[in-house]
Amino acid sequence: MHETEPNGLSEHERAEFAALARERDPGRLLEERTVLTLREHRFLGRRFRPRWYRRLPVAAAGLAAAVALFVGGLSVGQWIGTRTVADSMAATNQQTAMQAAAAVQRAGSAYVLALTALAQVADTAEGSAVAQGREAALTSLYAAVRELVLLAPDDPMSVTLRQELERLRGSGTTDVTQVTNLVWF
Repeated sequence: MHETEPNGLSEHERAEFAALARERDPGRLLEERTVLTLREHRFLGRRFRPRWYRRLPVAAAGLAAAVALFVGGLSVGQWIGTRTVADSMAATNQQTAMQAAAAVQRAGSAYVLALTALAQVADTAEGSAVAQGREAALTSLYAAVRELVLLAPDDPMSVTLRQELERLRGSGTTDVTQVTNLVWF
């Protein structure tokens, strides 16, 4: 048999062990696997990061939510404000148009009443006052017809009335008998 040492190795085994390299570099991979395993079993803690670094994603999400909320509120406010202004402007325009129509009706009634009064006093008053009243009535009528054509340029009645009044004014005659054959509806 072979001689053995107290640790139970023969000479041959000791020689083979002595021939082995004493140190060997395990490489970086071994260290990484070891650290990863120790972290998985919670023997090692996480890598140290400053406290603000851990709160950065939360702060960025909060900032994005605040900006989105601000822009959304601004958009809704603009939409509501625009709608309210548009509604009030439409109501004001409707009211103004109604007031203008009522004013035209009152003015027309006053014009007819004034012409009726002028016709009643035509027989008793002097000729120059009646002529002056008649000239004012015709001037008002011309101006009213001109504005009526501007208001409704496609209305054939107002355009025809304007043409007839211009024809009569251009001819220098204001004889009513020439116009009596026109019937206006």
